[in-house]
Amino acid sequence: MKRLYLLMLLVLLAIGLNAQRGLFGIAYDAPLNTADSLLCYQGFLASEIEGNLITYRSDYNNFVDAIILIVDPIKEIVVGWFVSYNKDNTKEQDEYVLEQLEKIHGKAVYLDQEREKICWIFDEHRVAIYGYAPSGNLCIYYYDFSYPELFQLPPTVEQKIKNNPPDISQP
Repeated sequence: MKRLYLLMLLVLLAIGLNAQRGLFGIAYDAPLNTADSLLCYQGFLASEIEGNLITYRSDYNNFVDAIILIVDPIKEIVVGWFVSYNKDNTKEQDEYVLEQLEKIHGKAVYLDQEREKICWIFDEHRVAIYGYAPSGNLCIYYYDFSYPELFQLPPTVEQKIKNNPPDISQP
């Protein structure tokens, strides 16, 4: 009987270790409270809630503009997240982020040179993408194809973008 309990404990431990963790210690399927605590411990506080997107910002970390958690509102678990770095960061700082991603996830498994994206494919549903936004910010996107509806921008965010279009005129 003790062997059975020990075996069950080892199986549960293996499952827990298998959870895909990423930057800032956030993991897929982590309870929202756990992810919130991790971010608060690192100096990030929730500044905006828009639908199932929770934006965290820090007054202490000048290298990161925002971390956005994508949450399943029914299960209250993290299904993905987005890290937007300051566009004024140096190339060396951006390369450091890439080094940290390689330490966490290993060497990238896919390089899209045309779109300048580096990808890690964790399984048939989950990926991490390293690339630059049109604004020049380095962005890391942890995406889960199992929840495409949760990764849609809420109408209010789309309206903000429509009301404040980017300036693409020549200087």
